[in-house]
Amino acid sequence: MTYSKSMGDMQRLIGNVRIRHDSTFFFCDSAYFFEKTNSFNAYQNVHIVVNDSVEIFSDLLHYDGNTRFAEFYYNVRLMDDSTTLYTEYLTYDRDLHSAAYPNNATTVRGDKTLTSRLGIYRDRIKEFSFFDNVEVLSPKYQMYTDTLFYNTQIEKMWFEGPTTIINKENVLEGKQGYYLVDEDFVFLDKRPFMHNETQQLRSDSIQYDRNIGLAKAFGQVDMIDTSYKVVMRGDYMELWEHRNFSYATDSAYAIYYDKDSLFIHGDTLFFHFKKDQEEIDKLIARRNVRFYKSDMQGKCDTLTYLMADSTIRMRVSPILWAEDSQLSATDIDIKTNGKNIDWVLQKGNAFIISQDTIEGFNQIKGQDITSHFRDGNIHLVNVEGGSSETIYWIRDDDGSLIGIDVSKSDSMVIEMNGNSISVIKGYKDISETMYPESELNESDRKLQGFQWHDEARPKDKNDIFRKAEAEMPQATTETEPSDTPTETPTEPETTAEQPKRHRERKKLE
Repeated sequence: MTYSKSMGDMQRLIGNVRIRHDSTFFFCDSAYFFEKTNSFNAYQNVHIVVNDSVEIFSDLLHYDGNTRFAEFYYNVRLMDDSTTLYTEYLTYDRDLHSAAYPNNATTVRGDKTLTSRLGIYRDRIKEFSFFDNVEVLSPKYQMYTDTLFYNTQIEKMWFEGPTTIINKENVLEGKQGYYLVDEDFVFLDKRPFMHNETQQLRSDSIQYDRNIGLAKAFGQVDMIDTSYKVVMRGDYMELWEHRNFSYATDSAYAIYYDKDSLFIHGDTLFFHFKKDQEEIDKLIARRNVRFYKSDMQGKCDTLTYLMADSTIRMRVSPILWAEDSQLSATDIDIKTNGKNIDWVLQKGNAFIISQDTIEGFNQIKGQDITSHFRDGNIHLVNVEGGSSETIYWIRDDDGSLIGIDVSKSDSMVIEMNGNSISVIKGYKDISETMYPESELNESDRKLQGFQWHDEARPKDKNDIFRKAEAEMPQATTETEPSDTPTETPTEPETTAEQPKRHRERKKLE
């Protein structure tokens, strides 16, 4: 130790220097102690023991004993349990138990590395505050934000401002939220955004549990799957990554977007994306289902849309409207070609009804009916299963009524031209009568089971949310839709038996 009054009452300490102030010990290779100002500078191998868990190392230290404030320079390390902070300049306030750096630092804890331009560490509560260009890097994820608070005692991070979290499965973006480190759980608020290569999820808030691959979204939720061109919307949604499906409730609806989009509403919507070649991509709507497309509308209790072959299955009291026709049955399957209806299969108590141009209803009834479409209109109808019936208002070219045709047979093939029947071919047990309007009773102008539900038909894409109070054509027991796509129905064989009847409204070429 040397002393020089000419240098301002300074003491120079050299070799294995130990200085104690209150309960804190300082160590270094050499030091200058200024008695009047109650301060000292420490040089080389500087080491301060703050408490049982916190220690700070540096090449240079200036300490003010009056304010209990320390400044560390060059190769600074702050260590607390399994956390180490690295920087070139650090201050430590012993009264506030707070360390701070103004110009870049790196903090390492376990497999995580955190960097920022500004930061504060409060050792009593074990909490870091990181500001400006904050980055968190780990093998599981990367996080980028403006402001981050990290409590190492409870392993919880809070973030403020625009934040991006990237992991192997997804990218999450939000403006506020928190991350539970040990649980790998994220909460994002203020219209966050979650996305991967094919899916996008946006809502008022999102909870994401990476361990089980579950994202929960709340309030004005939009999920877009670009690979299948599907949009799901609702006020609550769950996305199960490992189980490859999502579902939405509360004002839920889906849009299969194309040049002519399909809008589907149900109390609950399920979207299954393909996991392997044996599974089928499908969208399922349950309870109070209504859908709208420019060339078809419908309602039922359960709807399944198989995306691989563009097949729609309607179950439990289904009704389908296509142009001027209403189709109903126990079950209905619809095959589209991606744009328009290709064919419709009605199974069980099948009905096709369309309004006559002036009055009455044209009707086709049978056990099963297959309708083939062309340009949005039915052009060929196969009626099978026994007891096939039709009622048709026959009019001349000027619209005057010729008569009301009532026919029955075991099965039928009906050719259509626009909304008009051109040819009816009946097979087995055929009966046909043409009635003048005055000779056919009002009660006989409708087939048994006739019901017209025009008031329940969705008028536009916004009308799918309306719940029309209409009695369904029949009461049935709900059945679970099969996962196997329906094959295209074949037309009845006609080579073994020639048609026993032909009726033509006009001469066919």
